[in-house]
Amino acid sequence: MIEVVVNGEKSEIKEDLNIDEMIAVLGYKEKSFAVAINNTFVPLSEYKECKIKDGDLIEILAPMVGG
Repeated sequence: MIEVVVNGEKSEIKEDLNIDEMIAVLGYKEKSFAVAINNTFVPLSEYKECKIKDGDLIEILAPMVGG
């Protein structure tokens, strides 16, 4: 297990997950959000190749609608 921070909360997840796998493990159903790891935006096209590492700071951002 590795420890990461997701949206400000510490979480333990299995080692060697990519972003798609991490999203499923954390229970996110929708895919209409953006992901940043260590303050760097990760394009959707890289979710399968980008591995989560111990200590990563992960932000999962949902779009806001309205004004």
